[in-house]
Amino acid sequence: AIDKQLNNSIARKYVLLSIMNVALFRSSSAFINNSFSMYTVLFAYSCWFSNALSLSVFFIAFGSLCGWIYVAVLGIPIAIDIVFRRQRYIDFIKWSIISGLITLIPLTLIDSYYYGKLVITPLNHIRYNLFSKHGPTLYGTEPWTYYIINGLLNFNIIYPLAIIGIILTPYIDIFIDRRYIQSGKVAIPYAMIVSSIVMWMGLLWMQPHKEDRFVFPIYPLIILTASIGIDQIENLIPRLVRLIKLKRNSVLFVRRLFVYSIIIIHGILSISRTFAIVDGYSAPIRLLTHSNTTNIFEKSSNKHLNICIGKDWYRFPSHFLLPEKSQLLFLRSEFKGQLPKAYSSLKNATRLIDNHFNDENKEEIDRYVNLNQCDYIIDHDSENPSEIQPNYSQQFQIITSIKMILPSRRSIFRSFYVPYFSVRSNRYTFLHLLKCSKFVDVLNE
Repeated sequence: AIDKQLNNSIARKYVLLSIMNVALFRSSSAFINNSFSMYTVLFAYSCWFSNALSLSVFFIAFGSLCGWIYVAVLGIPIAIDIVFRRQRYIDFIKWSIISGLITLIPLTLIDSYYYGKLVITPLNHIRYNLFSKHGPTLYGTEPWTYYIINGLLNFNIIYPLAIIGIILTPYIDIFIDRRYIQSGKVAIPYAMIVSSIVMWMGLLWMQPHKEDRFVFPIYPLIILTASIGIDQIENLIPRLVRLIKLKRNSVLFVRRLFVYSIIIIHGILSISRTFAIVDGYSAPIRLLTHSNTTNIFEKSSNKHLNICIGKDWYRFPSHFLLPEKSQLLFLRSEFKGQLPKAYSSLKNATRLIDNHFNDENKEEIDRYVNLNQCDYIIDHDSENPSEIQPNYSQQFQIITSIKMILPSRRSIFRSFYVPYFSVRSNRYTFLHLLKCSKFVDVLNE
């Protein structure tokens, strides 16, 4: 699609940058609505570039209604192109209504059936985030620099090149772009393509609550914009060669050196970032995976295992990694927000209204269990233990331990893995799987 709408050079650069990009690797494998929306936006823009306009409208509607309602913002450039540039406003209205009905009717029917009342999920999302007196700021706020640092971590050297690509697009459209003249087709202006990034980031920057996953839907577009920036800088190299009076036959060498250097550096930094994430933050997944595959959990046919977690509640990866006949329980810690609660085992669990929930992120005491109810505990050795948040490894038997990075010390070697230097610069602790003595007594009886 990029080859058809833009050019082959940009398409090749996009493929090479996407293959190695750590941000795409992480976002594409996450099982959350932001990742789903990223896929639908990618499909929508691919259809837009291929002039399959009805499908592009459908995928925006599908992604915003079934995934994340705010993704509709990324459909604004597509809508402007169809309505104003192509003058197909009747088609746009028709496609929008059909796409909305195809998506919203089954979504509402399924949700309403399981909740036992009329539920229109996208409206509930808007009502809570925009019209609630609480809103998402309850879950933390970040400074305006958050997305700049986040972009450099996820896209490294191509992040500033994406910014250059955005800045250059008006110049390209006015002075350079000849796609319409050469092909006789209606070419989408570069500025219109990258405007979605500007609108999306402007929307995110205005929100005090910021998260990495909020940028997921535009990750492919950031790489596309970086590819445009690289391509335009590459096209300026012949002029630079003439200015500095190099030999004419050196133009091809300089252009290849520039492009290959960007791709190689981006690949190395992305691999380094991936190793840093795996080295420092994969301990919870590795701990539970290892415990299951090696049958560390001692199972009994007539009882469920209670696996408890305290201060590391936010590190817990997934219930899919717990053994059969087990449940996750929470120990009290210094965190004073609202923790998740398990679904009821009743058939109508989704229709039950539990009073022990609130929309203010306030602590709910019923989430906690006493220590003597735990069979196993997942806990790391903290630098600053307290009475309510101790290091449980000093009280119970250590079954297995996995090395984990301590976040207290900031370093470039924590963000990007460099052999020898990262190990020496970073500080590590251990995440333990602990067996409570109570469980041993039960087995011996």
